Amino acid sequence: MSPASSNCTIIDSTFGPYAGECRGGFDFTLLFEEAILCILPLGLALLASPIRFILLSKEGIKVIPNRFLYVKLVSYAALAGLQLSLLVRWAQQINNKSILTTTSVSLSIIGTIVFGALSFAEHRRAIRPSSLISLYLFFSLLFDAARTRTIWLRATETPLSVLTTLATVTKFFILILETVEKRGLLRPGHQNPPPYATAGFFNRILFCWLNPLFRKGFSRTLSVNDLYALDKPLVSKTIHESIRDSYDELPERSPEKVPHALLWTTMSTLKWSLLSAVIPRACLTGFNFCQPFLISASIAVSQAPLKMQFQNQGYGLIGAYVFVYVGIAISTGLYQHLTYRTITMARGGMIAMLFSKTVNLSVSAIDPSASVTLMSADIERIATGWQTIHDMWANVIEIGLAIYLLYRQLGVACAVPIGVAIFSMFGSIVASGLVMQRQALWLQAIEKRITATTAMLGAMKGIKICGLTDIVTKMLQDFRVNELRISKKFRKILVWNMMFSFSTPVAAPILTFTVFSVLAKNKSNGSTLDTNKVFTSLSLFTLLSEPLGSLIMALANFMGSVGSFHRIQEFLETDVRVDNRKVSKPLELPPSSTPLKPSTTSSATQSITEIDDLPGYPFAHPNPVVVQDGSFGWDKEKDPILSSINFSVPPEKFTMLVGPVGCGKSTLIKALLGEALTLHGSVQLSTPEVAFCDQTAWHMNATVRQSITGISRMDESWYNSVTRACALEQDFKQLPKGDRTIIGSSGTALSGGQSQRIALARAVYSQKDIIILDDIFRGLDPETENQVFHNLLGQRGLLRKHRSTIIVASSATTRLPYADHIIVLNESGKIAEQGTFSELNTTGGYVSAFNLSPPDWNKANPDGIIPFIDIPGPYHLSKEAFDVDVAEDDDEPAKDDPSRRVGDTGVYFYYLKAVGWIPSVIFVIGICGFVVCFSLPAIWVKWWAEDNAKTPNEHLKYYLGIYGLIGALALISLMAAGWEMVVEMVPRSGEHFHWVLLKTVLNSPMSFFSTTDSGETLNRFSQDLQLIDMDLPLAALNTFATFILCIAQIVIIGVSSIYAPIAFPIILLALFFIQKFYLRTSRQLRMLDLEAKSPLYSQFLECLSGLVTIRAFGWSQALEAKNMKLLDQSQRPFYQLFAIQRWLVLVLDLLVAGIAILLISLVVSLRGKIDVGFVGVALLNVILFSQSVKLLLTFWTTLETHLGSIARIKTFTTGAATEEVPSSESHQEPPALWPHDGAIEFKSVSAAYKFVTSLLPPTPK
Repeated sequence: MSPASSNCTIIDSTFGPYAGECRGGFDFTLLFEEAILCILPLGLALLASPIRFILLSKEGIKVIPNRFLYVKLVSYAALAGLQLSLLVRWAQQINNKSILTTTSVSLSIIGTIVFGALSFAEHRRAIRPSSLISLYLFFSLLFDAARTRTIWLRATETPLSVLTTLATVTKFFILILETVEKRGLLRPGHQNPPPYATAGFFNRILFCWLNPLFRKGFSRTLSVNDLYALDKPLVSKTIHESIRDSYDELPERSPEKVPHALLWTTMSTLKWSLLSAVIPRACLTGFNFCQPFLISASIAVSQAPLKMQFQNQGYGLIGAYVFVYVGIAISTGLYQHLTYRTITMARGGMIAMLFSKTVNLSVSAIDPSASVTLMSADIERIATGWQTIHDMWANVIEIGLAIYLLYRQLGVACAVPIGVAIFSMFGSIVASGLVMQRQALWLQAIEKRITATTAMLGAMKGIKICGLTDIVTKMLQDFRVNELRISKKFRKILVWNMMFSFSTPVAAPILTFTVFSVLAKNKSNGSTLDTNKVFTSLSLFTLLSEPLGSLIMALANFMGSVGSFHRIQEFLETDVRVDNRKVSKPLELPPSSTPLKPSTTSSATQSITEIDDLPGYPFAHPNPVVVQDGSFGWDKEKDPILSSINFSVPPEKFTMLVGPVGCGKSTLIKALLGEALTLHGSVQLSTPEVAFCDQTAWHMNATVRQSITGISRMDESWYNSVTRACALEQDFKQLPKGDRTIIGSSGTALSGGQSQRIALARAVYSQKDIIILDDIFRGLDPETENQVFHNLLGQRGLLRKHRSTIIVASSATTRLPYADHIIVLNESGKIAEQGTFSELNTTGGYVSAFNLSPPDWNKANPDGIIPFIDIPGPYHLSKEAFDVDVAEDDDEPAKDDPSRRVGDTGVYFYYLKAVGWIPSVIFVIGICGFVVCFSLPAIWVKWWAEDNAKTPNEHLKYYLGIYGLIGALALISLMAAGWEMVVEMVPRSGEHFHWVLLKTVLNSPMSFFSTTDSGETLNRFSQDLQLIDMDLPLAALNTFATFILCIAQIVIIGVSSIYAPIAFPIILLALFFIQKFYLRTSRQLRMLDLEAKSPLYSQFLECLSGLVTIRAFGWSQALEAKNMKLLDQSQRPFYQLFAIQRWLVLVLDLLVAGIAILLISLVVSLRGKIDVGFVGVALLNVILFSQSVKLLLTFWTTLETHLGSIARIKTFTTGAATEEVPSSESHQEPPALWPHDGAIEFKSVSAAYKFVTSLLPPTPK
């Protein structure tokens, strides 16, 4: 053994980590490799294995038996055999090993056996490849590559080197096997999961699972059904139940006493999802702070002599750049993706809680706009605030690290950036303290406008008939102007926060270098700003200012989300419906009771007379409705509207509730339904579910058939009988698609009579034992009313044969003789009289005063024959009851719209026209001034450092004065541009877009409202305008500023290295194709995200407008289930839009990594040929450029996707039909005194709500 080899053996026995002059002076010691690169990662993996074994033991077998498992096990056996051979060979060595060599190999054998067993369990019981095994094998392979290199360079024994290499290759083969997914091997019940659920570790961190979606979005128009289903952790129902249960268990939930209870409950419930992003975020901090050291080492290498030792260090530096910048890319994408998964969970849980609360609200406490505003504006604020939730703690650590490293570089002068940072933080905290207050005022103004807009959309018939269009337009536009005026106070806070966030990167270097230079000059110790110190410090300033600015904005955003959580908590704590009704227990049926049997008689020929023979359901309760000493009202603090109410409703009879207008009939009905407050006494019903028809009929925006059947099972015979009894058959013939016609929001496509009869048909079809009708016949013409009445309540009527208990409240008295029982209320809210008609007609009271004739049961329309029907069995829900697709519409399938994929450049000009050309020019000048003044200091301090090398600290006033002037101009320009955009341009555009939307909607014909869901229209006034007010302008500002900044940095990098510009065309070409590939899908996902929210808004509005009806029928749970499905539908584009944005961030970060690696490769290869100062400038700007180019494409793509709201408005306003008569020469204004006589004349008019061939017949004059 040579002396050199003997010396290296001694060095290898030390911890090192460097092996000194051994193996070319570029290697670790053997002991270090075995301790840190082998035993440490293996030990951590072995410690985690038992936990994984325990979790897997609780899972069932999910994978079918297959040969692939045996290939894995054989590979593990082969690896164990090779490691055993290595153990034998190392045991034979005496001097050429360290004290841990045998231990490390022995542990490796144990590890292989354990991981083989774990792989067996993972393969059978998990649907995705093992992340633990994949992660260990990946890092183990990296370390084994270094160890294998060391073994070969030691050249002690060839068999050892060969065995080590074979073990490494086998481990690589196992890694490939462990990354193979098992989608095609899953057992029934686990098949077809979403791609993310089966994606392996590398698939997830590289976002490869999104590539099929990108290919699909690139080639064709996407629909929600083309998107991936949600994996189990994101399903809203589970999240909602967890948050709800935790929130309900709190001893105190009052917003006044515990203002943030909901926030802490949500964070506690989602704690594991929140914490999952901590490790990758901490890794990102570590990678970021490697950058100053890389710059310092790069400058040192570029100055080093041209020797092989330094050349090897240069190659090692290239590897370090690969590790750091690829690490930045992966850790950024991973932590952001995990954060956005948490946001998606929080959104699902909050919206589900809002709807669950909505269906339980007290009728007197309902504010239609509150829940809609909360689920739109406030949920968006929460999503925005949580996007940077991990930056708050990470930024604090990064600021501390940056200050420490600055102290190492600049000594006590580092106190200056600390002072600047404290000033910025203090200013930001003061400003953020105003955020919640001013945001709350703004949201209240939004809520007020949304309330008025909702009311407008629900009353369009009245508005148009009464000619109130201009008045409503002015009123709503005034609401919008006031809202934007209030929002300016909030926007000013944003501008000030932006100024504070940029004060550190602009002012801190100037002040710090000033203090350092003055101290150095006064001390005369020869210390000065040299190139290395300047650019290392500037990189540290960047790492100080970036987290500081991020922290300021994160605090402001998070405080906004805190305010929104508080508003939601206040809503959750509003009054709920208190149902004090008692439900009596059913009696046992007598043995003689005969259940209803199916009939074999033809349903087409059987008449009403034949129904008399049908047996019915024996009623199981002696008194279906009993009120004892009841007092009812709407406010506990006020006198009751009804008092001393006592009555019983006889079973299976027709009871009428009558009295003068305003006597409290509707209040008594609501009391029977458990809606009005029972201030005294009791209400007893035989069943909690009641069929109810309100005075104003309630409908979902669905087909006529769906509105009638509701969530009951479909029975064609029963359905046909009910619709015939309600005289709807002729209406079906006139409707464009019969009973499959969409009736529009609130039934706008129906006449008043049709609306009432469809609501009545719903009550009859539901087969409830008790049916309550509140003045339901009021809107019917006499002939139709007579037909429907006798079909349902005549002696042979459908409800009589079903033996239902019917209560009809009415101000009309014509049907009193037909009632089995009559209850009369007087004007003071008490019962005046009650009994049968024959009894009350002779008492001289309210009933007898009308001098009504006895009932004429033969007055029924002879055509009103109801066919024999097979009355279905007891009521139950259908499998389709919870179907999301409420509206059936067999219009033409959606056409492929290329503009959704490729965009429309006209949208940019449409937006610029709205904000104004002059303000846009002012904004552009301000941004350009800021970018130039922000980028120039890098060149200026280079010249200063070079001057210091010649004449140290001789021209301080000159360089510092111009440096300070540049910084001041940068802040002034930024202030001007930000103020012009956020405070001036945005309100201007917001006012304009609201105006064009409002005019378009109010000028649309009624056919628009009958075919367009009100939720879709409301979505334009809420979600679209919110994007225009907040997200779009910030994206536009950031995009343009970052674009100019990237140009400046490219110029600086190009000047710094004459070889670097060679790569720029390739980089720009790559950026072009990346954005082209990405935007085709992202635009569509943004549109789908906006569109998928419309059904949620619609259901919230429908639920609020029909809350009494929904609860009476007992449909609350069914609608909650439907809401969950609609919510999950909307979560798909919401979550996957976030996911593809993370894909973009990863690709851009990898592109930046390529630029950095290219640049350092040039520095290493061309040592001595590139100016050292320019190396510092170039590497510094690579750090800046790495942030800027990533932000540029991120902001640009965000801008492009947010422009979807502008595109929707542009398409809607330019393509919508209008009632306005176009001005032309043929159009003549009528004379001032026209008309002389009031009259309306129809001549051969055909009318319909849609352009179809089957119209209403022409009307004669």
